[in-house]
Amino acid sequence: MSSNSGKDESQTFEHEIHYSQSSIVADGFLALLFLGIAIWIAVIGSFWSALFFSGIALFTVFRAVKRARVSGPALKFGRAGIWTEKLGMKAWHQVTAAIQVHVGTQGNASNYLSIMQRSSAELVLQRILVDDLDVDERTLQVWLKKYTAG
Repeated sequence: MSSNSGKDESQTFEHEIHYSQSSIVADGFLALLFLGIAIWIAVIGSFWSALFFSGIALFTVFRAVKRARVSGPALKFGRAGIWTEKLGMKAWHQVTAAIQVHVGTQGNASNYLSIMQRSSAELVLQRILVDDLDVDERTLQVWLKKYTAG
């Protein structure tokens, strides 16, 4: 594609939302905390517990690095549709987007931005944790409602 088409595409999006830098930094601190706990437990002599906390630290680092490596926006949307790196550009007549609460197996609730196939609302194409985005949930809901109504 020519550079002009990229420029035109970016003009069709009224909102560009990046990953929250504070969320990435918080994950880094959590990883250090879990690693410290793992080392302390390893010194005490509980190998399996140390391995468990090391796994949590590794998972947290993986999440933080994955989000930190994204140099552009995580999400773009406007009148024309919605864009994510995973899905590419999707027009609103193809998809809808909504904030959904997902309750985990232990009862903890997380809010996700769910991008769903318009013809089958049960088919979720992508879910993005709202806390990972650099916008508050209420603002995101207001912006999305403007484009997804109907």
